[in-house]
Amino acid sequence: MTASRTRNETGSPPSPADPAARPWHELRLTPQEAAEAAALAVRCVQEYGDVESPEFLAEATVISHELPKRLRTFIATSRLDERAHALVLRGNAVDDALLGPTPAHWRNAVTSGSLPFSFLLALYASLLGDVFGWATQQDGRVVTDVLPIQGGEHSLVSSSSRQELGWHTEDAFSPHRADYVGLFSLRNPDRVATTLAGVPLDDLDDRTVDLLLQDRFLIRPDDSHLPVNNSTAQEGVREFEEIMKAVDRPAPVPILTGHRAAPWLRIDGDFSAPADGDEEAAAALKTLSELIDAGLYEVALDAGDVAFIDNRRAVHGRRSFQPRYDGRDRWLKRINVTRDLHRSREVRAAGHSRVLGQR
Repeated sequence: MTASRTRNETGSPPSPADPAARPWHELRLTPQEAAEAAALAVRCVQEYGDVESPEFLAEATVISHELPKRLRTFIATSRLDERAHALVLRGNAVDDALLGPTPAHWRNAVTSGSLPFSFLLALYASLLGDVFGWATQQDGRVVTDVLPIQGGEHSLVSSSSRQELGWHTEDAFSPHRADYVGLFSLRNPDRVATTLAGVPLDDLDDRTVDLLLQDRFLIRPDDSHLPVNNSTAQEGVREFEEIMKAVDRPAPVPILTGHRAAPWLRIDGDFSAPADGDEEAAAALKTLSELIDAGLYEVALDAGDVAFIDNRRAVHGRRSFQPRYDGRDRWLKRINVTRDLHRSREVRAAGHSRVLGQR
């Protein structure tokens, strides 16, 4: 995703120093709480073996209530705040030596050193809702990986590095997009910043809000859903056929939905456009995009930090960085969470995971 669409030319506002002013909720686990959570994840590794196990996914919500009470209370209360852009958990212990090197590709990222963190991320996520994966993304895995891939430095997906990952609502093209996107930082030696911004409602005039609430915008799937970026993709597989239809013939949708006083947002800075010939929609989209650019701020996720971004109220991205390709690169585990898995009839069992396919 292009840096020009995401970088505030006057410089991004610094992250609020006063915790009370932060547009996110944050909890730092005590060493005891972190140890208890880690022990629960290890127990899941021993019992289920694979985080994609149907048995684990079916029981994850129940197991998650064995996590420390203060953590559960934090997530339960924070998710009710309509103003918060994210929930951030800090203090999980990551032993860098036991973790092992950052893989060269997401296909090789299911490692013994990272497996407990995949389980832990899924347990944390299950306190917010149901976890799921996409049939058209990283081969349908529920827990996916964010890391630089050699040759993809300037791509428009999370495997890029030198290219700034532009701000976006995760999977903005789909009505079945996540309510929350979880990121578990396993390694971030250069403290590469995650960027966030909310709906700049106070700066939008009534006419612009009216336009953004109407079905006058086209949002296409990002490149991570294309067959070329999935090792199991095959010509003629239905889910990929539907993705290509969404690329070639997207249906007009609104950018804002819900109550105009507290609307939900769906937008992707690189894959959103006005309907053909709609100059009013183009002007409204330009105004919103410029305000999001101006409102971007940074949150650095160090090793052991977990962020759950509210995908209805905030966009997120990532600053560019120089990849190392020496096993020491930035590495995050990622998960999608929906408040209601039954909201979509597109959900179906796909072997080892809960997967959403596009119909």
